[in-house]
Amino acid sequence: MLNNKVILITGGTGSFGKAFTKYVLTHYTPKKIIIYSRDEFKQFLMQGEFREYADRLRFFIGDVRDRDRLRRALEGVDYVVHAAALKQVPACEYNPDEAIKTNIHGAQNVINASLDTGVKKVVAL
Repeated sequence: MLNNKVILITGGTGSFGKAFTKYVLTHYTPKKIIIYSRDEFKQFLMQGEFREYADRLRFFIGDVRDRDRLRRALEGVDYVVHAAALKQVPACEYNPDEAIKTNIHGAQNVINASLDTGVKKVVAL
C-alpha cells in the first residue's frame, strides 16, 4: 500500500513521527517521506539518525497553523499522517489559545489543504 507513494507526516520529528518513519522505511519502499515540522534542530538530528534513507526523505520546515506553507508541502503527496499537536495537558490548559490554533485550526488546515491538493488519504492521530 505504501510502496512507491509519497507520504507526508505532520509533527514528523516527534516520537510517533520518528517511529512511523522507521516502520515505513523498513517494511515498505515509499517514493518519498516528507517530514513536516517546525523544529529545525529536531529535523537536523533526524537527518543524521536516518542517514541511510536520505534518498527517500525530505525535511520540510513548516507549521500546521500556516495553511499556505502546508499546501505547498502537500503538492504531489499521496498520504498524510497528521501527528502534529500540542499534547501536554498542563501546557494546553495554561495556553488554551495556542492549543486551539494547533490542535483544532491546524487539523482543519491539514484537511482543507489535503482536499485542495488531491491527497488520497489523511490519517489523523
